[in-house]
Amino acid sequence: MSKAEERALEKYPQKVEWVGNQWDGAPFDVNSKSRVAYEQGYHQAEKDLELSWEDIKLVHNITYEESRNVALNKGGEISEQEFYQEVLKRFKESKQQ
Repeated sequence: MSKAEERALEKYPQKVEWVGNQWDGAPFDVNSKSRVAYEQGYHQAEKDLELSWEDIKLVHNITYEESRNVALNKGGEISEQEFYQEVLKRFKESKQQ
């Protein structure tokens, strides 16, 4: 079972109900359509968040530029966390444009 299927089942567990009348009906999992939609959304989100080689190139270029900025403007006095937070901020900003 895939991660998407597991999450969908957690969110929309099997719920079997009788659908139809007493002479013409059948048990039916009323959450099945919701699970399918959840799984499709999950897979689409994975695709949307996937990094391409262009994204990695962009991160590399931003990291290089930020390294130069730190060396020139901040005298190298910046923590590793601050440095990479700035890189991440700039990457997110560039993806929104």
